[in-house]
Amino acid sequence: MYIILRILKPIVLISFILAGISCLTDPVELGEHDDYVAQFDLVWKSFDQDYIGFIFLDLDWDAVYDQYRPEVGEIRNQQELNDLLLEMFALLEDLHVWIETPEETYIFSYLQYIQPNFSMPVLWAYIDSLSTGGFTFWDADSTWGYAMFDSIPYVMVTSMYEYLDVTPLSNLIDNIPDAPAMIIDVRMNSGGFSETVRQLSERFCTERCLAYYWVRRNGPEHDDLSEPDPCYNNPVTVCFDRPVIVLIGRVSCSATEGFALRVDALPQVILAGDTTRREVNAPSWRELSGGYEYTLPMYTILSADSSTWIQETGIAPDVYIHATIGYFNHGIDPVLEYALEWAALQ
Repeated sequence: MYIILRILKPIVLISFILAGISCLTDPVELGEHDDYVAQFDLVWKSFDQDYIGFIFLDLDWDAVYDQYRPEVGEIRNQQELNDLLLEMFALLEDLHVWIETPEETYIFSYLQYIQPNFSMPVLWAYIDSLSTGGFTFWDADSTWGYAMFDSIPYVMVTSMYEYLDVTPLSNLIDNIPDAPAMIIDVRMNSGGFSETVRQLSERFCTERCLAYYWVRRNGPEHDDLSEPDPCYNNPVTVCFDRPVIVLIGRVSCSATEGFALRVDALPQVILAGDTTRREVNAPSWRELSGGYEYTLPMYTILSADSSTWIQETGIAPDVYIHATIGYFNHGIDPVLEYALEWAALQ
């Protein structure tokens, strides 16, 4: 069964969008009749030549071709071809490989069930009971906001939305000069856009520092890789330089993992919760017939010390906090409880 989501492309992409990467197209010249064989061969070859994820897989891509190519002869329409491609894509076990329909519906070939380390109803109950009047600010797109727990600002970011406005965060920082610490919660955030991540993380940066490296597939062999390209945090005029605890978990993935890496590079920040999901391969877009598109990840992330592929390990918290559905059924959020106790000691 495939996972189908209807998402507007300008709003959500659970991936990093790199500066300078646009929709890469190489459509098949099909003539009057769809050439399903040509499409299949083009898709298989494009992954063979450009897909970054092979370095993480023990997968014989030539054998995959031999397995699926004969089935193309039985294809009768574009939907059947898409289904076959999705079945082949599933072998890659990559969340950033999907097919998009002309109606902007994303059909994922691979999606695992993740046990979250948060409960939104429980979180709202904490906010209602511990803050004065709930969220002081909540944006119109329902992607982020903040509340005050006494002198501690609690910031919830549910999506790295492309058009997320960080101005209210700068205003908050200006207005809380005596706040001893801040809590940022991205446990429910499954990604978005790298520019949003940059703008958010740099509100906590006091001096330029290396966050991680981008690495690109750049040759015909599956292990042909570019030299690592550094990604830096740069300081901004208005920043919060006091202790910050960022709450992460298994739902935190893609661009949100980039955020975790960026803030983890800052000296006053600690990560708490659970390891992130391990889904950071960054896609480009390629065309199929009939207005369909598919994604092909060409970039991935290497840790700042050049020792760890984040796609393999995820990002581990500095403090692991055990959180199960049993806690949430009793109205308890142990991750937030820890963050509140930690903030009170700063």
